[in-house]
Amino acid sequence: MDVRSTVAVAAVLGSLAAGGAWSSWRPVDAGDLTARHAVLATQGMKWTATLDPVAGGTVKGTATLAPGATGGTSVATISITGGTAGAAYPWHVHLGKCPTGGVFGGGASYKPVTAGSDGSGTSTANLTAAMPASGDYHVNLHASATDMKTIACGDFKMAGM
Repeated sequence: MDVRSTVAVAAVLGSLAAGGAWSSWRPVDAGDLTARHAVLATQGMKWTATLDPVAGGTVKGTATLAPGATGGTSVATISITGGTAGAAYPWHVHLGKCPTGGVFGGGASYKPVTAGSDGSGTSTANLTAAMPASGDYHVNLHASATDMKTIACGDFKMAGM
């Protein structure tokens, strides 16, 4: 090792010993997660999906999944067209790709979409689950509370990707 390399290595080691990067390392805590959540929210990170009819259905739609108002939460929104006026359509964000997988964020958070006179409607769910940064997710829209046969489904993609 030449003199310049030796001096450079000594300077780096001295910096670390004096309180450089190694001394500031710590496990991630809840405050860090809240800060990460705030960064994601300000960057506009969200997932989007386009719902297409399945098995002869006529309902189509779009859905988003975005960071919630506080850390550890997220917000899912669905908008549909082609529904029957007055009909209530249960919906859920699920893990995995269409059409199967567990419900994301607790099923009770999802209020059915009620179609207006023109067959369109919107519903929003405030979820107690952190905004995912990666993975596979999809949204299912069901025929009714008594007929949970999926009539529309769409895989989420990270917006802009």
